[in-house]
Amino acid sequence: MKTLGIVGGGVSFGINAVTQPFFALYAVELGASTATVGFLLMVRAILPLIIAMPAGELIDRLGAPHMLRAGNLLTIVSLAMMGFSDNLTVITLAQLLIGAATMVVASSLQVIVSEGDKAARERNITRYSAWSSGGTMIGPLIGGGVVTLVTGMSAATYFTGSAAAGYRSAFLFSLVVAILYGIAFHFASREFRSRSKLGKELKSVLRPKEMAGSYMQGVHLIKHPGIQFGLVGTFLIHFIQSIWQGFFPLYLNTLGFGAFVISVLISLRGLAGMLSRLFVGQLVKRWSHQTLLIAAGCGAAICLSALPFSNWNAYTIGAVAFLLGSAVGINMPVSTMIMVDEDSMADRGKIMGLRLLVNRGSQIAAPALFGFFGQLIGLSAAFVASGGLLLVSMLGFSLYRKTRFRPQIPINHAEVEKL
Repeated sequence: MKTLGIVGGGVSFGINAVTQPFFALYAVELGASTATVGFLLMVRAILPLIIAMPAGELIDRLGAPHMLRAGNLLTIVSLAMMGFSDNLTVITLAQLLIGAATMVVASSLQVIVSEGDKAARERNITRYSAWSSGGTMIGPLIGGGVVTLVTGMSAATYFTGSAAAGYRSAFLFSLVVAILYGIAFHFASREFRSRSKLGKELKSVLRPKEMAGSYMQGVHLIKHPGIQFGLVGTFLIHFIQSIWQGFFPLYLNTLGFGAFVISVLISLRGLAGMLSRLFVGQLVKRWSHQTLLIAAGCGAAICLSALPFSNWNAYTIGAVAFLLGSAVGINMPVSTMIMVDEDSMADRGKIMGLRLLVNRGSQIAAPALFGFFGQLIGLSAAFVASGGLLLVSMLGFSLYRKTRFRPQIPINHAEVEKL
């Protein structure tokens, strides 16, 4: 089951790599503006922000395998809505649901792969992250291939248009993958028995008092320095990643690139992330987790600002995408390693829920702000401004690290008495 959990990272991230960028292009095809696309992408993170800690509580109570099945089922429903509808209201609802589904699936998978002693845990987390990067790389390629194939078929124009038909076909392909993975995991985890019933626990954790208690427990866990570093680092890197995933395809579309070229450039980030994670083990031996988080965050912010200055051709854009993917590929497993070193096994679901709560907060702020400023000043200027702001934030966090956690110098009381 743990092996299938590791592979599940590739499946989950692959589905996201298809739905998020092509959803933005699909929304534009249906008439959405840049600001509207930002709002639609923001909707994806609203429900996870509300239920992140209760979902972590459910994982602790029911077990990660049970919650993974529920999250995958919700993913299937969401993809079906996206694949069979061309109504903006319906696909907005689908975005709301798939955001919650992704959060539940990701939390459950991370709990499954993070069991065991420290050495096994870090090895499995690295493997999970590598599979996730593989999904991020392969997903856009497959989606781009499907879009290109269907768009070129004149018989597919029974949808709202050939381009829309291609995007919807990519969503339906993801739907088939989610169904197959759900069947495989069901049989792999059939010996697992839930500690309680989902309906009973769901009613319990969704009570206002219980939800408030879940969040208070999460706030209590923030006192650990490792969790603080993990949360801040993952917030900034996911802010950058949300901008890149949602608006990078739109920017390439304005430059005149076709769907398959866009998918290749998107997949380069996943390839870079997968390759960079091969070196995570060596990097954490040479530098601290905190240093790696700061360096990766600064590198990703610089790439964001550099994008408009590299739009000469697909090769220079690809180089920037590769560098950003490398930074993200290092940040994600390292931030998880920091956080799971600070908690007990009983609280691991809450820790992952807290991590995803912060991630979803960044995924609400990023598309909303970037969509607004992209509509106001243009995509190119918005990329430069966002990267600069995030670089300053990361450097400020680095300064905080040096002052807040500066090692104390031992006091020589004998010398003090001489004064």
